[in-house]
Amino acid sequence: MPRIQLLPPQVFSRIAAGEVVERPAALLKELVENALDAGATRISIESSGAGRKTLRVSDDGCGMDPKDCELALERHATSKIASVEDLEKLSTFGFRGEALFAAAAVSRLSIVSCPEGARSGWKVEAEAGLVKSSGPAPAAAGTTVEARDLFFNTPARLKFLKSDAFEKSRLAAVVEEAALAHPEVQFLYKSEGRLHLRFDPENERARLAAVLGDDAGRNLLLVEADRPGFKARFYVSAPDGLVATRELQHWFVNRRPVEAKTLQQALYRAYGEHRPKDRHPACVGCLEMPPDCFDVNVHPGKREVRFRSEREVFELVYSLISNALLKNRSAAPIVAEPRPLYSSSAAPARAEQASLLLESAPAEAFEAGEGRPAWFTPPFRYLGQIERSYLVFEAAGGLFVLDQHAAAERILFEKLLGEVESGRVRSQRLMLPLAVELPASSAAKVLGRKERLERLGFEIAPFGKTGLHVLAAPARLCSGAPLQELVHRLLESLEDEVSAAQAVQHDMLATVACKAAVKAHDALGEKEALRLLEDLKDCRDGSCCPHGRRAMLALNREELARRFQRPGAPPL
Repeated sequence: MPRIQLLPPQVFSRIAAGEVVERPAALLKELVENALDAGATRISIESSGAGRKTLRVSDDGCGMDPKDCELALERHATSKIASVEDLEKLSTFGFRGEALFAAAAVSRLSIVSCPEGARSGWKVEAEAGLVKSSGPAPAAAGTTVEARDLFFNTPARLKFLKSDAFEKSRLAAVVEEAALAHPEVQFLYKSEGRLHLRFDPENERARLAAVLGDDAGRNLLLVEADRPGFKARFYVSAPDGLVATRELQHWFVNRRPVEAKTLQQALYRAYGEHRPKDRHPACVGCLEMPPDCFDVNVHPGKREVRFRSEREVFELVYSLISNALLKNRSAAPIVAEPRPLYSSSAAPARAEQASLLLESAPAEAFEAGEGRPAWFTPPFRYLGQIERSYLVFEAAGGLFVLDQHAAAERILFEKLLGEVESGRVRSQRLMLPLAVELPASSAAKVLGRKERLERLGFEIAPFGKTGLHVLAAPARLCSGAPLQELVHRLLESLEDEVSAAQAVQHDMLATVACKAAVKAHDALGEKEALRLLEDLKDCRDGSCCPHGRRAMLALNREELARRFQRPGAPPL
């Protein structure tokens, strides 16, 4: 075993920097929060090389004098903590210091700052954590921090950054979050020399629409509460305004963007029966509470938050949102309660009959045999439809039930998959481009997968600063399925770049198949039912739809006889 030794400063400083500055977006978040703490009303951001080459943040805040400029680059230097007790009552994001040391350790960093009214400013330049120069600068009020060649001295960290498109989307997401939390502040963001985002000072409603897009941002419900030690202001989707992605959910505690399972679980619990499984609420939730009621130091990046009383916060958020949804329930579609098929006195018989239909053969019945799946046991005799959704057959003396939508979805999915794998996807140009409005960070994700989407039959182009134009789509989808919803559903599959290739392809094809397949409650005759069964036989896995929902149930003749207490099934 080697002896324990102290690490040199140049080593431990880079290790510590990696905990705070994980990627360009993490550095941008720290610099923007510094500017906000300095009282900035205008923040200008510029990046090149997706933040790797240059990341510059300028603000019109209070500025720093020469001594503070130099101290800001020292390890453990800060303006917000003087004692251990201060950790329990933090009311700022982190005014200068702290993250600047981390950034300077892994970049070539410069700070130019000047307090308002001062005769001259001050400039400090550092490289790999060492100050290279320090001296007077022009008297421009405010502060500009520029980081160049990020991770130039930690090539391992640089190598594990993701694609330019992904890193740009994360930079845009930081600006969007800051804009949501601070509608009174102007944010300008230039990427590669071009203005990418501009949020001018405005009211909350206008800022929501500017960030989330008009479709999602204009018609949100406002939920407010002001209680001792707790103040809430939420904007959430109405029950009939749910969206197809979780990307439009943002939480802030004392204006700090956070992630907290407690808040997300309370949100989804509040929607309950109002929400179909494939729809999600948009949400911008702002909480204000005393600093000692939550802990933001769970992670060095202060992204995760832990509440002192998780249950109390859950109950408050859940009750506020659920009550607001109940008041707005008239806007949601009303579904009539189905009439009972059996009287209460027939409950035991109903349970037995229900279990008969729900009973399935052993799992091996759905495994493929030689040449055909084991579940395919002809001859099949078509018996009819149940609720115009389930196709019932007699098969080899037993009972076989098929979910017509799940079966049709699986058949179409595998046909589409075959087209993709053979490179023969049929794409059809739209007569008019379909405009899809998205947050800039989400649009960047989609455009970053442009070539892959083209192989799936989609042609997508940027439209304006934050939108997209769908110019072409898979021919099977152009028959009327909602393309705009499909593009929104892509977003969740694009988050993880490692599995994006398979995830996007599967989700895309499954969604296309779902929209174009035979639906539940469509009337089918014997000919269509037998055709569906025959086509399903040729699928790689006909036992479920591409989303994993079961497509068939079987009750073999032996099990059928047992259910009716017969000694055994007679030979065929």
